[in-house]
Amino acid sequence: MDSHKKIYGMPNLGCMIGTAYQRLVSQLSEVLKESGIPITPPEYLVLRALYEKDGMQQCEIGDMIGKDKSAICRSVAGLVRKGIVTTEAVSHKCIRVWLTDAGKNYKGDIMSIAEHQHDTLVGVCTPEEFRIFSNVLRKIISQ
Repeated sequence: MDSHKKIYGMPNLGCMIGTAYQRLVSQLSEVLKESGIPITPPEYLVLRALYEKDGMQQCEIGDMIGKDKSAICRSVAGLVRKGIVTTEAVSHKCIRVWLTDAGKNYKGDIMSIAEHQHDTLVGVCTPEEFRIFSNVLRKIISQ
């Protein structure tokens, strides 16, 4: 019974993962603000996906970054308002998203921020710890 309490004591693993995620989002938000790039962390993720493959459908972006349809729709709408992306209706259910010139111009800064954020995250543990942690998260996500 004592081991059961240790496993399920507070804060539990889910809470710790959530707290870590919130800290990462907060740090990213601050870096974006300091860089003068007028986007939110969710919009940043959409841009990162579009830098991999411009002209994706919203559902493809969601699959790539692990976000649901409504989150992608909100992020794309914000980026459209800011003139960073444009959309094209393929059908009544399918919207394709394209980078504008303004969106393309942010690529260098966005990728630099991505590299910095990655280096900061990886810097808190050894390469082996990071590999193990990544594998454990993949297992949790794929359940």
